[in-house]
Amino acid sequence: MELQSEIRQALSDERFGRYLTACSNNVEKACTLYLWNMQVSSAFFPWLSVAEVVLRNRIHLSLSQVHGSEWPWSMGFERTLPQRRQGFNPVEELQHSRRGYDTDQTGKVIADLKFAFWQQMLKANQERPLWNGYLFTAFPNLDRTLSVRDNRETVYQRVDKIRELRNRIAHHEPIFNRDLKDDYQNIIKLIGICHSQEFIDWLKQGQQVGRQPLLEFFLSNKP
Repeated sequence: MELQSEIRQALSDERFGRYLTACSNNVEKACTLYLWNMQVSSAFFPWLSVAEVVLRNRIHLSLSQVHGSEWPWSMGFERTLPQRRQGFNPVEELQHSRRGYDTDQTGKVIADLKFAFWQQMLKANQERPLWNGYLFTAFPNLDRTLSVRDNRETVYQRVDKIRELRNRIAHHEPIFNRDLKDDYQNIIKLIGICHSQEFIDWLKQGQQVGRQPLLEFFLSNKP
C-alpha cells in the first residue's frame, strides 16, 4: 500500500480531511502539518501539567485556611458547592474522589480531583466564602488595583481557556488552527500570578532545543 494512502486510512478521512483542507488538498503538506500538530501537542503537555499542579495547590492553600487541612471532608465546604443534575457536578466529584481515603490523605484527594473541579472553585459562588479573603494569598502576583471580582473572573477565564486546550490535546484533536502563541502565553501568565519569573525560567530550562524552549521552537517553526 502506498504510504500516503496508508496514512489516510490509518487516520480516517474525517480526521485527516481537516489537515487536507488547511493545506489546499496537498497530501504531502497535510502529512507534515499532522506530524507538527503531534509534536506541538506533546510539547504543550508539560506546561499543562505544571499549570494544573500549580493551580490546584494554590486553591488548596486557600481552602486549608478557610476549612482546615481536611477540607475535602468538611461539610461546611461541601455546602458551598452547587448541586447540579446536568453537566459537571462538583459535589459528586468531591465525594467520589475522597472515597477510600482517610482524612490525613488530602494530598491524594487533590491528585484525584478533575481539572474541572478546580475551575469550578473559581466561579462567582466561591467569591464570598473563599476569594474575598484569600484571592491575593493564592495568587499573590495579581493586579491589586483591580477588584477581587475582576481578578477572579480573569483567572477563571484563563483556566477555562487552558481546560479547552487541554481537552483538545487529550482527545488528539487538531490545534494547528488555534492561536497557540496566545495559548502558551496564557499558561505562562497563569503560572506567573502564582510564582516568580525565576521559577518560569527554571521550567523553560528543563525543556529546550539548544537554547530555545521546546514549545517555543515548535511554535516558531510551524509548517
